Amino acid sequence: MHRQKGPAGELRQFAFGDAAVEAWTAHGAGDPGEPWLSFDRARRQVQAGHQDEAAAIWRQIATTDGLESRHTLQAWHFLRQTGQSPPPDRATLVLGTAVEMPVPQGHDLLIAYRDGSARYLNYSGKVLVWEARSDPEVGAAITAWLSAGQVISDAIGVWDRPSLPPVPPGHARLLMLTPGGHRFGQAPAAALSSDPTAGPFIAAATRVLQLITSRA
Repeated sequence: MHRQKGPAGELRQFAFGDAAVEAWTAHGAGDPGEPWLSFDRARRQVQAGHQDEAAAIWRQIATTDGLESRHTLQAWHFLRQTGQSPPPDRATLVLGTAVEMPVPQGHDLLIAYRDGSARYLNYSGKVLVWEARSDPEVGAAITAWLSAGQVISDAIGVWDRPSLPPVPPGHARLLMLTPGGHRFGQAPAAALSSDPTAGPFIAAATRVLQLITSRA
């Protein structure tokens, strides 16, 4: 499978809410603010061997309203690694949707989050980061995509292995990011596009991509 390079390859490792504890840190000078400071405190607790103290910090982050979706996903990811699971009414809640679609040279990745942000990672390495969360049309399109993802999330199980399998050439992957873990399906792109459940998911993703690229 073609791996994205350049900026897309760098950003990809932070897109799914499953980065390593050591990697999920703020970058740049100055005070990063919360919840970065809390993630930093938890990381120091892990390094000191105080797993329970770290888990208490992650749980506080995971249950804080109004945070960026990736922060919530990361907190639950770390908690699951300590054996702590979200409550059933939260476990399947879709906080992000992603689709990897085949192109002749590899795969493009589009991902959007419940907070209204989105990222488009082109196979070539180019990146489009969408943070204009006040755009009502894009917001409605992302909400529709999340709703299509919720239908799939409610019907399938969680992926319980450390990493996702590769996406073969010509295949597409539909991915739902939830506090309980990743839920996904993949198959030949043509088959998914004509599927009564996956088809609306891909159509909703296409609408999001059309909108954010037209405004970029």
